[in-house]
Amino acid sequence: MYRRLTCSLSILASLVLLPAASAAQQPTTVTGVVTTTEGEPLPAASVQIADLNLGSLTNNQGRYLILVPASRVTGQEVVVTASLIGRAAATQRATLAPGTVTLDFQLGADPLRLEEIVVTGAGTTQERQKLGVSINTVSADEIVESQEGNIVQALAGKAPNVEVTSSAGDPGAGSYIRIRGVNSLLGDGQPLIVVDGVPIDNSSNTIESNAGGTVEQNRAADLNPQDIADIQILKGASAAAIYGSRAANGVVLITTKKGRPGTNQVQYKVSYSFDEVTETVPVQTSFGQGMSDLPFGGTTNDACQDVYGLPQRQCPVSWGGEIPAGTPVFNHADEVYQTGNRLENFLSLSGGSETTNYYLSLGRLDHDGVIRGNSSYERTTVRLSGSHLFREDLRVGANFQYSDASGDLIQQGSNISGIQLAALRTPPDFDNLPYLTDDGLHRSYRLPDPNTVAQSRGYDNPFWVANEITNSTEVGRTFGNIQVEYTPTDWLSVNYTLGADYANDERLTVFPKSSSDFPDGRLIRADLLNFQVDHNLVATARRTFNDDFAASLAVGQNLNHREFKRYQVNGQNLILGTDQLDFTVDRIPNEFYSRIRTDGYFAQGTVDLWGQLFLTAALRVDGSSTFGGDGERFAYPKFSGAWDFTQYLGGGEGVVSFAKLRAAYGVAGKQPDPYSNATGFTTGTITDGWLTPNGLETIYSGLEGVVSQATLGNADIDPERTEEFEVGGDLALLDNRVSLALTYYRQNTTDAILAVDVPPSTGFTSKFENAGEFENWGWEATLGLDVYQGDAIDWNVDFQWATNESCVQSLAGAETFGLAGFTGAVASVVAPERDANGNITQCYPFGVFYGDDFIRFGRGSTVNGVAIDDSFSGWSAGDLYIGADGFPLSDPQTRVIGDPNPDWTASISSSVTIYDNLRLSGLLDFKIGGDVWNGTKGALYFFGTHEDTEPYHGNGQAEVFGETYYPNEGVAGPGAGQEVQLNWLTWFWNGIGSSFTGPSIQSIEDGGFVKLRELGLSYTFRDQDWLERSGLSSLALSVYGRNLITWSDYSGVDPETNLWGQSLGRGIDYFNNPQTRSLVINLTATR
Repeated sequence: MYRRLTCSLSILASLVLLPAASAAQQPTTVTGVVTTTEGEPLPAASVQIADLNLGSLTNNQGRYLILVPASRVTGQEVVVTASLIGRAAATQRATLAPGTVTLDFQLGADPLRLEEIVVTGAGTTQERQKLGVSINTVSADEIVESQEGNIVQALAGKAPNVEVTSSAGDPGAGSYIRIRGVNSLLGDGQPLIVVDGVPIDNSSNTIESNAGGTVEQNRAADLNPQDIADIQILKGASAAAIYGSRAANGVVLITTKKGRPGTNQVQYKVSYSFDEVTETVPVQTSFGQGMSDLPFGGTTNDACQDVYGLPQRQCPVSWGGEIPAGTPVFNHADEVYQTGNRLENFLSLSGGSETTNYYLSLGRLDHDGVIRGNSSYERTTVRLSGSHLFREDLRVGANFQYSDASGDLIQQGSNISGIQLAALRTPPDFDNLPYLTDDGLHRSYRLPDPNTVAQSRGYDNPFWVANEITNSTEVGRTFGNIQVEYTPTDWLSVNYTLGADYANDERLTVFPKSSSDFPDGRLIRADLLNFQVDHNLVATARRTFNDDFAASLAVGQNLNHREFKRYQVNGQNLILGTDQLDFTVDRIPNEFYSRIRTDGYFAQGTVDLWGQLFLTAALRVDGSSTFGGDGERFAYPKFSGAWDFTQYLGGGEGVVSFAKLRAAYGVAGKQPDPYSNATGFTTGTITDGWLTPNGLETIYSGLEGVVSQATLGNADIDPERTEEFEVGGDLALLDNRVSLALTYYRQNTTDAILAVDVPPSTGFTSKFENAGEFENWGWEATLGLDVYQGDAIDWNVDFQWATNESCVQSLAGAETFGLAGFTGAVASVVAPERDANGNITQCYPFGVFYGDDFIRFGRGSTVNGVAIDDSFSGWSAGDLYIGADGFPLSDPQTRVIGDPNPDWTASISSSVTIYDNLRLSGLLDFKIGGDVWNGTKGALYFFGTHEDTEPYHGNGQAEVFGETYYPNEGVAGPGAGQEVQLNWLTWFWNGIGSSFTGPSIQSIEDGGFVKLRELGLSYTFRDQDWLERSGLSSLALSVYGRNLITWSDYSGVDPETNLWGQSLGRGIDYFNNPQTRSLVINLTATR
């Protein structure tokens, strides 16, 4: 009810702020048509009279109209410029006099987008030609062609060094984005997202363990991609410094669609997609439940009774005898899936005049997932924007969006109620259907004949998980802004933006009685509230003094207020089968609140010299409630320069069409987490693990008490500081038929905030300190080819390539900090190795896997007191040590065992347009290198259900380490070359032959891939008689495939996955829900 009321009030407020269009006097009208060089109209092109700060956008027929008030018409000569993303700008001079001036423009191809006006942040703009930094732009067409409902996932493969990962293929699953690596232990490493000048929330909050629970959503998914006009990506500190202490991870600037002068436009789009799982885990279907027929002091088939105290039919593992011929077997990796579907409807209405414009859209998305059960996502969006020119120097506008997103999610991960864990551990000879007995009791392979409700099933039946456990979320969100543009003179403009973002996320999780984790039932209710207000005021002066000198200066102020609240109650022991907390016996409340206030002052100046040298300098100074000290402020400068030396290479008339060198330096920050500058108190339990093993409660016999938090706050904490240096160049050849951009960057982060260990005598375990240091560096390259351009066919190909390397320089004496994962395989930051003089000899990338390995040569290891490096010959560093029994041994020393960071990433996109009607497009996405920890495979080796274990049931088979098993591994030691019998007992179940019971390095796999991310075919009907009779201007039919093919050596569900969702720890696969491929059919009608 509250969300619907908020929606109504938002729309009402918007209507009030958008007065009806009023007729305006037109003493001088500048009008005309903007087309391609072939004469095709160009809608949404910008036509500007820069000297007067007046402009317009073209309509669908390419026509524009600019009204110049009589008070500003003096018979002067002005320059009129037409521009459009992807097209070279064109200019004409005109003399303003009462009446009508007609100017037509033709815009040729411009792959470097040199004339594009780029938003550089905090209300500042600049032409791309004059930029000294690398800023990538993603167009509306590229976003829509991705066929993604999540705006973050739509960016996959669209810009170099912008890495995007979807957590899973569940409807509404969150997507993670990082730019140029990670440089902080705080937060999730994702960039700041700004919509129409206002920062918005993109958090992902969990109410359960990251290791289990459900996939989380990212809040940027509340945006409808159909509403997006373009996205600009400020990658590093050299570009994003204007956002100060919130910009260390980069900034993503999103501009939404607006109305254009001219005829009202109505557009309706309907999409329907079919989804299926990309890959499932291979399982064996030959051996059944039990522990073979090997006796453990008992009789045949009694091993499970002896080991687990369970009859064979309740045995947790599948090392039983071979399933007799004719016995039904079940592929539990496939049976839980179905064909999912997604239906999306979108309606927009836009238009306006020279004084007023408006845009209204309605969107509805209904998505049913590929898991057979309660897996769905629904999103409704309403967006309303508009502006009105109240007088010639004052324009007021507003943008509002309301969204309602709800979903039913499925348990996954390290969770005995997780659907993948439950399905994949089930023996092939057990039928999971029906999942209820005739008495309505939950049955599973661990307890096939239950006789009571409140009893653990060992592992839940996957169909019971999908249909009986409730995991619902419902989000009501309103965000938007009011914008005022005041232009008192031709050279001065003042812009004010006041924006707000409010979201209320209601969560409900219900584990009914008989859940294996909670046999008596469990109920969680949580409300998560995010609220943000942002005020931004900027004044910009621009002046062209002569043909050789122009300058601009922008000064501004920003205020930002953010709040987060979480109210959560966990109810235990359900009295009735209900979702009401009143019907639980025990209730545990939990509440969290944080508030952050930031104020900043900024200035940016530009100088254009001789039309070829472009210099920019900027400074932002921030203060924040999260900073330590007494009102201390921190400065974030940036400097950049660009030299366009085209004129020295023929002035663009020869082979070289454009050439530019650029360099930039900038500083950006990362704010401390709220209350890091103070020490809080909490209620809880104090234990010493020995004298008080059950703990001492802080509330005892009705007497209240609190305990200090374990981490000591730091009143002098500073924000983290990231410095970046960037150099590069842009080149266009053969009349802009070939375009090339190359960038090198290097980042250094100091004052990284760590929880550093302190002596126990202090009463704390750690203290927040500015003590860490990280470094990132890399290359980025783009190549655009206009392969063929003719009257009938246009063919374009674009290449992108990037690499990012990182180094953890210092952790203030700590060896590691864990980010995500499990014992034996933890995504971590690891301190460098140093020599006696303190010099770094080995530096580790951010987020490497730190865990268990086998004993290997070259590490100074000892076995039974014998130094193996000195006792054997013929070995190389890294060779396996093979014991006298022919088996390798576990190394008790943990170490770096893998790296989830890719060696390089790339994409290839191409489009062919025929007669401006038929279009074929595609996108290949490359991630080469980067490990994934396939814990699913390791666990299934132990349980005997993985396909790889089939040869090792019963007596197994003879293997030689380094030759037939772990082939191509170097080996040495007393048992080297010895043939040993590998079977389920000695190696997989009772041995160390899987990461479930042995070294985790066995589950480290190459997670590199090449993915056919997009493939589409569309046809647009235009200028048809039947279209005119129907009142339509165009009708488009398209078919797209999404994630159609993945080429990878990874043996899990998909290398593009992460159990820890939107966190710093990457590459964890432990019974994750799989990814999906989609076939999408679209129909778009425009009038």
